[in-house]
Amino acid sequence: MDPNNNRILVIGAGVNGSVCAAGLYKAGIDVTVLARGKRYEELREQGIIIENPFKNTHSVTQVPVINSLEPDDIYEYILVIVRKNQVADLLPVLARNRSPNVVFMLNNPSGPDEFVQALGKERVMLGFVFAGGRRFGNIVRAIGEAGNPIGTNPLGELDGSVTPRLTRLVGIFCKAGFKAKTSTQMTDYLATHASMVAPFAHQLIKHGCDNHSLAHSGADLSLLIDAMREVPDVLEANGYKIVPAGNANSIKFIPKFILIPLLRLLLATRTAEVGGAWHCQQAPDEMHQLGVELMALADKSGLAVPALRKLFASNA
Repeated sequence: MDPNNNRILVIGAGVNGSVCAAGLYKAGIDVTVLARGKRYEELREQGIIIENPFKNTHSVTQVPVINSLEPDDIYEYILVIVRKNQVADLLPVLARNRSPNVVFMLNNPSGPDEFVQALGKERVMLGFVFAGGRRFGNIVRAIGEAGNPIGTNPLGELDGSVTPRLTRLVGIFCKAGFKAKTSTQMTDYLATHASMVAPFAHQLIKHGCDNHSLAHSGADLSLLIDAMREVPDVLEANGYKIVPAGNANSIKFIPKFILIPLLRLLLATRTAEVGGAWHCQQAPDEMHQLGVELMALADKSGLAVPALRKLFASNA
């Protein structure tokens, strides 16, 4: 490993944590993974095993792994790449640790106040993940690995500034083959993404995480579109901006008779299965949490949002 690199800890060894850690390690970054239980044993004995279901590639990366974080075990960056509903249990551990930069890279409709309250404003950074897929036993089957990203992964500061630590972190990810970029609107980006994902995921779960089944349900697609059209109003009523605005505007202004066939085409793809249905299979608890947080925002907004209420009331 390059002795000039400072240390990075990845907390979480699911799809995105595994893809992230393997990519950083292969680029010569001094990276360690924190995992627990059976996953810790798998990584220690077998390494991170990643298969790309599109390219049929297979890699094994022996990344250092630990199963606990001590207060004086200091890293330049701690990357928190876990399900949103797992964060609360981690915050006391992170609060006791003295590492200066903790980057929360996860779905988050509700903003960073919980993180700031636990760690202090100066330690918290925000980011988003870059892979999609699920674990099958000890094998991660995913798209978006280093060198073959499926999109950009934004990283940012709470106040939208572009700081030296942010620029350095973006450079580290780019060195590893990820398509990272700085964002001046990370809180808004995360809220927009997670809030638009929540209704979509709910409908997928209703159909047993079968993207083809959802594609064939005109009634559920129609309700999904109506619900997603209500999301921007909920976010704006809570003080968020819609970032990026393009997708939300498309859903809002394109007629439903056009959107439903487009959604059916999307849902019929292998990408929808790997990037959407597989994730819902892997993390239905997180998808439920996103729905709970979105509806809390809806209640706070004071808006009627009948489609969102009908959608989340179904199959509850």
